[in-house]
Amino acid sequence: MPVPSKRFVVLLRVSTQKQGADGLGIASQKRDIKLFLQQHPEATVIKELVEVESGGKELKDRPVLQEAMELCKSTSSTLLVATLSRLSRDAAFVLTLMKDTSIRFQVASMPNAENFQLGIYALLNQQEREQVSTRTRAALAAAKARGVKLGNPKNLEEWNRTRKGEARVFADQHCNLIWTLRNGGKTLREICGVMNDSGIKTSKGGAFHPVQITRILRRSPNPAELAA
Repeated sequence: MPVPSKRFVVLLRVSTQKQGADGLGIASQKRDIKLFLQQHPEATVIKELVEVESGGKELKDRPVLQEAMELCKSTSSTLLVATLSRLSRDAAFVLTLMKDTSIRFQVASMPNAENFQLGIYALLNQQEREQVSTRTRAALAAAKARGVKLGNPKNLEEWNRTRKGEARVFADQHCNLIWTLRNGGKTLREICGVMNDSGIKTSKGGAFHPVQITRILRRSPNPAELAA
């Protein structure tokens, strides 16, 4: 692993040309990058690159990312992105990047994570997403088999019970990670940052906010207390 550099090449990525033109997504990434750099006043940004590509493409099909990586190597800089998903949401892709020991990656929302840790995060997060998808499809199939029809007032009570059960399942799925972060001193907002950066969605498919983290903590026992 190369020695951490004070020089950074910033990569901002959006999936569509419209997002790039409108600044949708770019503004939030720049905000996270700015907050990171404010904590490192000695840092120098060599260049900022904007990539308009799907995060699902392979490296050979992402010339801007290739340019950023080559620039990092030639200037002994660190590649800085706002969130892990800006590199890719695909664990195999991220793991492949992390094998390149000639370049160091830095994620603004996860400032203490090294290449190896980022690869592990990507792998775990993809597994989480796949499990959520599988359980969601199973829950919907089970509800349909019971004759539950969404939007029908007569079925509202049963649907509410189903949602509460799904919320419990969702809490059980993520509570270990959340409690580990909480017991490690992370604030609710910092935990939200880790979850959102990892590509994990709430039970409704949205981004995490402190209120969702609080609900999961309330629904689940603290493993540290159980082990005491």
